[in-house]
Amino acid sequence: MKKYRKIVCLLLIFISVFQLSACKNKQKKPIPQKKTSTTQKMSTPKELAKIESDIDTIIKEAKKLKESQSGKSAQQSTTTLAPQDKKQSSSKSQGGGKSNEKGANKKQQKQSPEEKSWSTIDKTVKDIHTNWNVLSPIATKAGASTDLLNNVGTAINILTTKSSSKSLDETMIAANNVYKFVPEIENYFKTTSPPDIKKLRFYSRDIEFNSTLGKWAIALKDINEIKAIWKNIRIKLPKDAKNASDKFDAGLSELEKAVQSKDSTITKIKTSVLETDIKSLEKASKSQK
Repeated sequence: MKKYRKIVCLLLIFISVFQLSACKNKQKKPIPQKKTSTTQKMSTPKELAKIESDIDTIIKEAKKLKESQSGKSAQQSTTTLAPQDKKQSSSKSQGGGKSNEKGANKKQQKQSPEEKSWSTIDKTVKDIHTNWNVLSPIATKAGASTDLLNNVGTAINILTTKSSSKSLDETMIAANNVYKFVPEIENYFKTTSPPDIKKLRFYSRDIEFNSTLGKWAIALKDINEIKAIWKNIRIKLPKDAKNASDKFDAGLSELEKAVQSKDSTITKIKTSVLETDIKSLEKASKSQK
């Protein structure tokens, strides 16, 4: 009987020791932790920045051409030659025929300012095609959808067609329609300021270009788009962007009044002011980083 008790006691001791060692081993096992996401967005590709810069160049050159054409039209309407002046000018031209021919030949060799601007636009459009060809696979890798990439490609092709037809208003609108997709693509990359601020610029330009064509329904629709986008952007801006925000509010209000009154001259001025306000927003939003 005593031997039986000793055996039972030994068994109990052995079981207790085994359970204690098992508990210790369990405690030593590391607690599984949730994996933290280490995926980071790539920096904005230089090709996207170049496309944005090229769009600005096209719009700038087109505006220059339009102002030049407006100036020539005004000059032609105010300049009239009297009959006597015509006779005098014709007699002078006969005397200096050879010199005029030489001058004409020189002018033909040298590009006019208008031809220079169109050459710049044509070259810049080709550059956009080249940079998009490089950017497209990078954007795909970053997560951009096929639909977005197709839309960008279509917009670039339309710009090419409009610029080839030498239509200034249509070229500016088409260039801006390519710009529309810049913030969409930027969403897939690391940026210094919220991409949506560029959407404000797109709609502001769209108002300017369409107002000159008398397309006020589009301009009014664009005002509403700006309001909706601005509502989302404003709450995300840092406190030190308040001054820039207030300026934009005032500028948008003035632009809306101009559009409602259907005054293209005032609208053009107000879109220019709003562009300055947009630049202030971009600068203020960078200060938080």
